[in-house]
Amino acid sequence: MVRFLFLLQVSLLAATLSAADPQIILLKLDDVIARRVGAKPVSDRWLKVHDYLKENHIKGSFGIITESLEKDNALYFQWLKDVQAAGQIEFWMHGYHMKNASEPGEFEHGTAEEQRAILAKGEKLAKEKLGFSLPAFGPHWSGTTEATEEAMEQVPEVTIWLYGPEKPKFYKRLSIPRVMALENPTFVPDLEKFKTFYETKASKREVLVLQGHPEQWDDKRWAGFTGILEFLKSKNVEFMTPSEYLKKTQSK
Repeated sequence: MVRFLFLLQVSLLAATLSAADPQIILLKLDDVIARRVGAKPVSDRWLKVHDYLKENHIKGSFGIITESLEKDNALYFQWLKDVQAAGQIEFWMHGYHMKNASEPGEFEHGTAEEQRAILAKGEKLAKEKLGFSLPAFGPHWSGTTEATEEAMEQVPEVTIWLYGPEKPKFYKRLSIPRVMALENPTFVPDLEKFKTFYETKASKREVLVLQGHPEQWDDKRWAGFTGILEFLKSKNVEFMTPSEYLKKTQSK
């Protein structure tokens, strides 16, 4: 049965888009943390992207740096709970630590048990502080190793890997590989670059995970982001949360 599910997973990810089905878009927006100063739960840029998606009825997912759940912060925690409960945005685990440039990637070293402990700590914090688990995972500013796959397989809450291997060696759940991002280069949503790459490399894919970093978007970059979403809407894509897409694959 496990081998059948693994082969089904690979088959689903390798499939090209049929003429009858809309392409699925999973917005993977990274690096949610609490606002450092002020009386708002998160930064103005995060509030802006949340409100835009809500007003335009676009589903997406926001990656939490789970270290941000350690220190009690009622305003932040309530915002996370309210957004999750609304059902339009799903939170996912973006690793534990917000690293800086001099630090190694969190999942580029360590044993499977050490990496499992990082993932398990994030899930424990989410359940204790927010009341829900984080079914999807993607590392913050880090590559991964085979130990990461083994670690993820040992954390039952983690059922979706965003930008995971196309053919995982150990991980038997849903892994969605990287094809492209919202940004090119990183942090810069560029509509014309996006359109060119999309039309030549990505328009026929069944599902696309599109990564972006809202905290890095000034007004010009914001215009690129909204332009990209309008372009995708013109293609009649369907925006989903990661868990909704997982459910779709399981129903086939």
